[in-house]
Amino acid sequence: MATILITGGNRGIGFGIVQAIARRIPSSTIILGCRRLVTGYEAIDQLREQGISSKLDAIQIDIEDIQSITTAVEVLGQRYGKLDVLINNAASLQLPKTEDLAELRDCSNLNFNRCVTSNILVTKAFVPLLRKSSWPRVIMNSSARGSLGRTASRELPPVALIDYCVCKAAVNMLTLHYQINEDNYKDSGEKITFWSVSPGHTKTAFNNFKGKKDPVDSAEAFVRLLESEKGAIEPGSFWEFEAGTFQVVPW
Repeated sequence: MATILITGGNRGIGFGIVQAIARRIPSSTIILGCRRLVTGYEAIDQLREQGISSKLDAIQIDIEDIQSITTAVEVLGQRYGKLDVLINNAASLQLPKTEDLAELRDCSNLNFNRCVTSNILVTKAFVPLLRKSSWPRVIMNSSARGSLGRTASRELPPVALIDYCVCKAAVNMLTLHYQINEDNYKDSGEKITFWSVSPGHTKTAFNNFKGKKDPVDSAEAFVRLLESEKGAIEPGSFWEFEAGTFQVVPW
């Protein structure tokens, strides 16, 4: 029975991931990481109303607040003693309101911190608990917009916020380097498997619900990875589920 933490698990794609895991891998213990505990409990109430019977829990975690992250690690460690899967889902971006250089700088720095630095902090903080699992895994919620290959081949239409693409490309590089470090890991504890996932164009508040997919459908690639046998899917790889196909996304 895997213990799985999803940051930002109370809404959007994170909530969809929780729903999909609960339905497909019901033996899991699913922990919703939320900035406010009350929103986590409200999300759990919704899941119960949907007939979901999996073990559900919520912890308070603000991915931009080091103390909040540290406390979340302590709480989860006391309750469960280990963590099998960390899904780094929570992130947010801000559009600049003007072309003022100072505002552009501040906005880009803020976006990078919310999408990349936060993943670094959360992942590093939970590594000790992940090492206690028999198969620790970390999945980064990325985007095909972060694929240099697809961008260079002009497969993707123009984007409204370049910061988004830059941040997701950085998340992908982070995934690769974390995996390379794990390949060389020789200390005590289990090696961690890292993956990136592109959920696809999803209807969320971020895009004013203009995406093509519902959040629970965007969770498919995440669930496929979690359903896989250890060693069956290459560590340090990038995945999506589009048009009925589970496939690798080019870096």
